[in-house]
Amino acid sequence: MIIEGVDPRDAQWEVDRPVYRVYFWHQPEAPPGVEQQHVMWHCDEYRLRDAVDVEEVLDWARAEARQDQSFVVYVEQRDAERSGLVRLLGVDPTSAA
Repeated sequence: MIIEGVDPRDAQWEVDRPVYRVYFWHQPEAPPGVEQQHVMWHCDEYRLRDAVDVEEVLDWARAEARQDQSFVVYVEQRDAERSGLVRLLGVDPTSAA
């Protein structure tokens, strides 16, 4: 982690109530004769709008996550043509990185 001071005047815009996405990941138990690392991951995805802040999103995600699930929280960012995600918390278990 690299920590640097910033000049707050360099920001050109701000979003007070961003759209969040929460992805709940789980990997079912491997059937007999199959190694666990060969079992596909499953994901349930949700879009959350009008949250007060990320704490509200995290409270919801922690309450909704089953015992066998992990979750990743993103902010959804859109431009004129595409949408993208900024990861805030968690790790996608299918990510190669």
